[in-house]
Formats: sequence, structure tokens, C-alpha cells
Amino acid sequence: MTINRRDFIKRAAAGAAVVAGSSFLVGCNNTEAVAPASAPEAWDQETDVVVVGGGNGGLSAAAAAVEEGKKVILCEISAFLGGGSAYSGGTIHSWGLDTWEKYKEHTEDLHDPVLAKKYVETFRQVYLPWLEKNGIPLKKHPGGKGFNNDYGLGSGEAGYLRHKAYFDALANFVTGKGGTIMTQTRVLRLVIDEAGMVCGVQAIKKGESKAIFIKAGSVILATGGFQSNKGLMAKYIGPNGDVARNMGTPYNTGSGMLMAQGVGAMTQGSFSTFSGTFSGIVPGPAVEDEPELYEEKRAGDPQSLPGIGGGRPAVPMWVNFLFPDETTGILVNLQGKRFADETSPIEAKYARLPQEVLKQKRAMAFMIGDKAIYDKAAGSEAILKMYMDQGGKVVEAATLEELAAKCQEIHGMHKGAFLKTVNEYNKAIDSGITDSLEVPRVLNHNKIAQGPFYAVPVTANIYHTFGGVAINENAQVLDVQRTPIPNLYACPPCAGIFREVYTGGIASAGTFGYIAGKHIAGK
Repeated sequence: MTINRRDFIKRAAAGAAVVAGSSFLVGCNNTEAVAPASAPEAWDQETDVVVVGGGNGGLSAAAAAVEEGKKVILCEISAFLGGGSAYSGGTIHSWGLDTWEKYKEHTEDLHDPVLAKKYVETFRQVYLPWLEKNGIPLKKHPGGKGFNNDYGLGSGEAGYLRHKAYFDALANFVTGKGGTIMTQTRVLRLVIDEAGMVCGVQAIKKGESKAIFIKAGSVILATGGFQSNKGLMAKYIGPNGDVARNMGTPYNTGSGMLMAQGVGAMTQGSFSTFSGTFSGIVPGPAVEDEPELYEEKRAGDPQSLPGIGGGRPAVPMWVNFLFPDETTGILVNLQGKRFADETSPIEAKYARLPQEVLKQKRAMAFMIGDKAIYDKAAGSEAILKMYMDQGGKVVEAATLEELAAKCQEIHGMHKGAFLKTVNEYNKAIDSGITDSLEVPRVLNHNKIAQGPFYAVPVTANIYHTFGGVAINENAQVLDVQRTPIPNLYACPPCAGIFREVYTGGIASAGTFGYIAGKHIAGK
């Protein structure tokens, strides 16, 4: 017996549990497709477009739609807009790549060719000019490598106030044109009509026990990635996925992807790779894993948001995961061995080093440096102090032998293998044969030779998962036959377009959110 998508989702809706009495956060760490709800006899609200999520993708989608006269309701689970982008590095970028040809070369043809081309060309030629035309504040960076050729959020305000200025402007644009923004409102599931068509959402307000039904001609999923969902992380990223640090919000649970799968959506993108940084390793709890703690920190001083990154301390840039040509130190794993060329323009291209660290035993590695490396990197002393103040076990020693012994005692590192690795590395530098090492070193031949010596434990912070629902160049969600699911749209990272190499999360979310809003308006 064959079953089409309409029959599939109607059966799913018939079997779905009633959620009306559910807790606000029940099911946030679900790992299975979320069945849609059947349309109610009476709707609580009606609109043209429901946008699920209030980050850059969701706000851009809402703004694009209201600009064309559409009635829009945006639902955001947090009390605050902007998502993790509200306290990110604050750059909206495509890694400085301004043509499809440059983009293809940098990404090694790994990204979806149709969607990546649509992304970079729309971002440059349409989306950025649209933001500027509508008074959304951006400030051009002075130039340089990668994202330094693009734009910062805001107009140069201090700290995170520039992020706030940007997101406030987008939100004010939406509400100024009649759109409605509902914060502290979690969307539980999609809603389908008798024909199996998406026709709205079921949601619940924080502090309320009764769910509401919002009827909509179209739904845009802008819910972010799944890095805060430990089950999905282990399922897709790999055995160590559940111990990676969440560099985002507690609400990056993959909820939009799971809702879309509940109505037959296909997935695409790279589920085993991601974009992220290095984090120190400290005892929990991490702020971004705890909704109430996260909301408390987000309500703090908007310029500095003190404590927002608690549980994932920064580490010195001795191994520069962004720009490998600036790396001075080395990375070794618990077996005491190097596992990647930390300076290779290919192997260490952003974000491959964090991806490689997560594959190591216990999802950790050690940045190794000596006095010269420590002194050269800006802020080494202050950064390591903050790390250790949170309980991080940084190892310092007068000699390499002492460092190896301490690393074995404290962390279980293989002492002999570590000493062999460092000694062979230093000898290869002296002999000019670092390209012949088992793991080569193509640039920055800095010996680990001058005490004191340091071993800094690191793991991966993840802020953008690359796998998500399948979409087309109009941001329409696709089913397993790669046919658009009527009335359903998504933008990255809820939708997947990247693989291995990162080229801008805020930009890709906003670009496809914009595309979705405009496509709906033009239907």
C-alpha cells in the first residue's frame, strides 16, 4: 500500500496527543518528528503569515511580508528578540565573499549549489540594500580577512547595544507597519486542515495553561538550529555531540525542523558538521542550557549582558580557528598527538578545527603554548584567569616533562606520546621539515621551547548547526519528493544549506527570511 503526503500528515494529526494542558517547555528536547494538530472548530487568531522565531531570520521575514501589506504575527519563545545573534560577534557577513565565483572557490563546492548561489547573490545585491533602505543600522567594517570585509550590526554603539539597535530597528519596522510580535510564546506544532494543508500553528503563552490556535495563510519557520537539544546532537553530530557547548539559546532545540518533518518535510545540509569556536571546559550548569537562568541573564545590563556566556569560558587564540595563518600554538588530544595542521588554509579553514576537536576522545583537545606564545597573544593572562575562576583545569609547568606529567595526572593524557609529539615537532622546525611530520605544519613554525609551558583544555562551542529541512530557492519547505509543501517556509539554520565551511549565519538566516516574506507576498 502506498501513502501520499496528505494521507501521512492526516494520520499523524489524528494520532497526535492533545497539548492544551502542557507545560511551556515540555517536549523541547524531543528527537522525533512532531505530528501536526488538526484545525480547530474555532480559531483564536487569524493572520496572513505566522513567523516562528524572532532572530534575524524571523524578523527579516516578518519585515519583508509586512512591507508588502501582509498581516503578520511573529511568535518568539523568549522574552527577548534576536536569539543568540543578539550577543554574537555582531557581524552580518558572507565571509567577505561578494561573488558566486569567489564563494564557490572558498567553500570548495561543498554547499548546496542552488541555495548557496541564491544566498550570496541575494545577500549582496538585494538584502543588504533593503536593510539600509529601511533604516536598519549597519556599519561597514574597515576591511581585512574574511568577515572583516562585511558589516557590523548597529551604528557603532558600545558592546551589545549595537546588536540591540539593529534588532530593535527591525522589530519597530514590523510593528510600525501593523505586525504583531508575541514574545514568551512557544509554537507547539503546525496545524493542518481537512485536506492536509498547513493552515496555521498551535502555540502557548508562558504562564498560561491553554494553548491557542493561530490561523495563517503561510507559516515561516525561523527557529534556529538544534545545538541545545542533546538528543539530536548525539543523533546527528556523533557520539560526542551531546557534550559540545551550546553557544546560542536554550531554545535551539530543532523544534522547527521536527515540526516540518511532522508534515512530511525532507532534510538536507550537513548534519555531521557545524560552525563554532573553542570553549574552555568547566563544570556546569551552562547559562545557555537553562531557560530560566538564560532569561535572567538576558534581562541584565544590555551593554554587557554579564554572565550570558557562563559555562563556556573563552580561551586564548593561540590556535586561531578563524584565521589559521595567525596560529602560534599546537593542538594535541588525550593520546598526546596532533590531529590536524592548525595552520593549513584547507584543513584549518573555519570551522573545521572545532569540528575536529569534537571528534577526539572525550570531545577535547589541549592548546599547547610556551612563554613566547603566551606573551604574543593578546590577553592570555586575563583570559586564562577567567577560565580558571570558573573551575577550568589549565596546566602550567616549568618544563615540558613536568607539563606532561601534570597533564597525565589531571586529565589522563598519554605522557610519553605527548613528549614525543612536541620533541618531534620542535626538531622538525629546527631541520626545516615540518611538511614531513605525520601531521604537517605548513605555516608559523613556532617551537614549544621556552618555559613556562601551558596546556589549555578546549572543546567545541556550537552556534550554527548545518543540517536542517530542505528548502528551494524561494525558501519553500520541500517534501521527500522535493516538491514544495504548500504554505510552509523555512530559513537557516532551521533549513540546511552549508557543509563544513561557514559563510555567515546571521546573513543566511536574514536573506532566506527576506526571500520567504517576499515570496509569500507575491503569491
